[in-house]
This record gives sequence, structure tokens and C-alpha cells, in this order.
Amino acid sequence: MLFPLKLALLAFWAVWFAIVFLTNLFGALKAAGKLAPEWKFASKNYEMVQKAVSLYAAPAWLPRFLFLVVLAWQLAAAVLFACAFVASLQAGAIAAPQANLAFAAGILLWAAFMIADEITIKYAMEQPHELLLITQIACFLLVALV
Repeated sequence: MLFPLKLALLAFWAVWFAIVFLTNLFGALKAAGKLAPEWKFASKNYEMVQKAVSLYAAPAWLPRFLFLVVLAWQLAAAVLFACAFVASLQAGAIAAPQANLAFAAGILLWAAFMIADEITIKYAMEQPHELLLITQIACFLLVALV
């Protein structure tokens, strides 16, 4: 009876991570001058990473590297949630190994962001990451245990 809701949660996270990945990708391209300044579908997260690591006078390559890691992680999470959705849809039940892997990718991303927030003293950014962590854990518990 809850299977459609569980499927919807897997689909939601796949779409959400895909959109976040795209806005961050376009934000990085815009910051690099590869997209016009008028381009609207772009986050400002790359600039936030630059500012955060500037606290430690980090070399110019560090924010680019960190942001590339985040982009890869977000893309991986989107793909893992999409795979969990498709596998579950085909099986007619939640494909636990795929769903667990997808949720692990998402939950660990938020945990990594929270650690980064502490290291870079960006406490204002920690609250949204905490809320996303809690939301993902709640969704995971619903999908895995109910």
C-alpha cells in the first residue's frame, strides 16, 4: 500500500539531485565565464565554496577541486536514486540494495557538508544541511522500515 509513496520518494530524490547537479554545474560554468552573465539557471554555490576556503588562504585550485567532487557526488546520488527507482518499479517492491546505496550517498553528502561547514566556520550554511540530512534520514527510514 505504501509502495507508490516509496517509489515517489525515490523519484523525488533522483529529480532533486539532478536539478541541484545541473544548477551547480551551470553555476560553475558561469563563474568560469563559459556562460553568459544573463544565464539564470545557475547556483551561486561555487562562489560560496571559494569564499569559504578563502578563510585559510587556500590555493586557487582547491575550491575548483572541492566543487568538482561535490558535482560528481551529486550526479552519483541522482543516478543512484534513479537506478533504485527503476529497479524497484521493475521488481514491484523496493529494491533494498539499490535504495540503501542511494540513500547512503545522499546522507553522507549532507554529513560531509556539515563537517565542511564546521571547518570553514560557515555556521549559517549548516542549518540547511542539517535539515536535508534529517529529511533524507526520515525518507530512508520510511522506505526501508515501513
